Amino acid sequence: MADPNLPPVGRQPHIRSVIASKLADGYPWYGDVTGYEIVNGQQVGGDRWTREQTATLIKLGMDPLTCKSMMVRRQSVGQEVYIGLGNLPAVFEFECPVIKAVKGGRIKVIAPNGCFKFVLPDGWGHRPFRRPRDEHESYVQGRILGVGGSASRPIYDTSRGPR
Repeated sequence: MADPNLPPVGRQPHIRSVIASKLADGYPWYGDVTGYEIVNGQQVGGDRWTREQTATLIKLGMDPLTCKSMMVRRQSVGQEVYIGLGNLPAVFEFECPVIKAVKGGRIKVIAPNGCFKFVLPDGWGHRPFRRPRDEHESYVQGRILGVGGSASRPIYDTSRGPR
């Protein structure tokens, strides 16, 4: 399996790609960064915290200059950065204020949109994909033909887990 710890391409994409079902709480990994530069379509640099993170820190009575923080990483989705087949997704990395460690080893942080999120102790926002995409991934005949609904089993394995 490939190592997903690729060098980060930036903090977040300059053009946001948001799915409607993710808008209930605002998309957690997007925030308003000030002072950034655009490098290859990605936001790089800028202020330490997003506007939303700063507002949440102030509401909680925490000092934005001295609070504990950690670098959080996430892999991009296909709509954010095109990587082609046979490659691992690009990685975004940003700093998040730490609220506390919780049972199970997860860490509660303030995501770039100002909401609370639980991340893994190694800094990943979710367990990273370790297998590059191939041409048959996400190909499900039932989904294409509209047969079987959500209970139908895929023809090809789309779990991206170890084999």
